[in-house]
Amino acid sequence: MSDQKTLFERELRIIKTGRSESAINKAAKKGFFPLIKKVEPSEEIRSKYAVLQNNKTGQIEVIGDLRDELDHGEYKQIIAFTDYYPYHFKSPFAAYLIPKDINVGERVYLEDLIEDYIGTSWNQGDTYRLEGCEAIWNGKEFEIQYDPDINNIETVG
Repeated sequence: MSDQKTLFERELRIIKTGRSESAINKAAKKGFFPLIKKVEPSEEIRSKYAVLQNNKTGQIEVIGDLRDELDHGEYKQIIAFTDYYPYHFKSPFAAYLIPKDINVGERVYLEDLIEDYIGTSWNQGDTYRLEGCEAIWNGKEFEIQYDPDINNIETVG
């Protein structure tokens, strides 16, 4: 099979992720083995914002694009451009829900990655998570098949 084929053309098994104790236990009762992982934000994943406030009305404008310009006669910068991690997960752990019949060497699609990989990067400095990625089961872990030349979409603007 060519690497250029879509996920559906490859007919890969989709592996779900449990992101709460109850979701993980529910899957375990259905026969899945939960592969537990810590949820650890990557310092490479970040977005930016700045807050401007209208001097007359007190209303604010939140901007994320360095090119955004407001009439600085009416607005003053309250918070300069600041980086932050733009995702929030309720639980500090999650689990890939492994089916009992998975084979060593099987290529699958992890539809909700627990680990942070860059999926989109913007020339203004923002980087966003890759939601899902192909992986190979080695019997203990998934070997995530991340390739920044393929999986990272670079945007300019």
